[in-house]
Amino acid sequence: MTSRFAIAKQVALDHLETLIPELFGSGAAARHKRGGLWNVVWPWRARAKASQTVIWLSGARRGGWTDFVSGDKGDVIDLVAAVHSGAVTAQSRVDAVAWIEDRFGLSRLDDATRERMAAEAQARRVAVEAAEEQRREAMRARARKMFFSCQDWRGTLVETYLREARGIELRDVPNVGNALRFHPSCEYWLGAPRDADGKRCGEAPRFPAMIGAMVDRAGRIGACHYTFLAPDGRDKAQSVPFGDDVAKAKMMFPETQGLRIRLTLGPSGLGMEQAAEAGVSGIEGITEGIEDGLSAAWADGELRMSAAGSLSGYLSLYDHAAASGYLLFRDNDWDNPQAAATFDKALARMRRFDKPVEPVAMPASWGKDVNDVLRSE
Repeated sequence: MTSRFAIAKQVALDHLETLIPELFGSGAAARHKRGGLWNVVWPWRARAKASQTVIWLSGARRGGWTDFVSGDKGDVIDLVAAVHSGAVTAQSRVDAVAWIEDRFGLSRLDDATRERMAAEAQARRVAVEAAEEQRREAMRARARKMFFSCQDWRGTLVETYLREARGIELRDVPNVGNALRFHPSCEYWLGAPRDADGKRCGEAPRFPAMIGAMVDRAGRIGACHYTFLAPDGRDKAQSVPFGDDVAKAKMMFPETQGLRIRLTLGPSGLGMEQAAEAGVSGIEGITEGIEDGLSAAWADGELRMSAAGSLSGYLSLYDHAAASGYLLFRDNDWDNPQAAATFDKALARMRRFDKPVEPVAMPASWGKDVNDVLRSE
């Protein structure tokens, strides 16, 4: 069975650009926006948007996919299984392999050909994974270089944006860390013109931006969070829309799994690694957004506050010795069953840290999130 899966997966990957329109309908071709990615409308969710689900077309992640709303992800076999049955299970994966074998005539292969193809698939996988790890480290290095090339936030449009648009006086937030910086002219890469094949063919617009460092368990920067600002800094930029969706003034790059933005240091004033080494721990609050995290830190200086960057980021949060327990903040989107399910999944996962973990949500009459409450006050 192992060779069946390996061969089916490799053949599906070889024919991925043909397979995606077959699975999602011919209209999926219009969603092919960027050279290395294919965005699709998830067929099993009402009001799904193309920006919410992505399939990778290159590198070791080719054929891999992520649905950012539910947090579901997998390889190309899982993709076929999910589209055909609505869920990835052991049985739906077996059925997906059978479908691929029938679609590409693999069931008629003799044993010798099957074994040769399986060995070739394995060799290709090892080589691609090695190249992919090199690419990922290069992207992480690029993120670190980007962050450290930016300006300190003091006296910049970062302060203006947080004060004017979010009601946050950053200098008044207790124990602010070093996670935020300012870039005066940051490239908005989604706005770059592209040809019919999704390849970039011109310059992207530029905006001032608040840049957040997204770090791993060891405190090492792995990605940057971008908040593009209006020229005067008084609000977010009205950025170039991505396809048919609303403007995306906030983005993250590169991969952000297992990363978060450490916004404040808590009452000890120590970074998480230094606090753990000194045997100091305390409650850490975690929000989706930077502004919410800063709002909570302003309200309670006893909290160490971090931001995951997105709801799906909650699904890969790491435990840390500097945290004695966690407050996981939830936006008031009770009418969104997918968001509620993702939050519940993340909460259950964090409770396996064997530390106190409590969900926090503002009363609906107060607003959607912590920053709404701050501004209403």
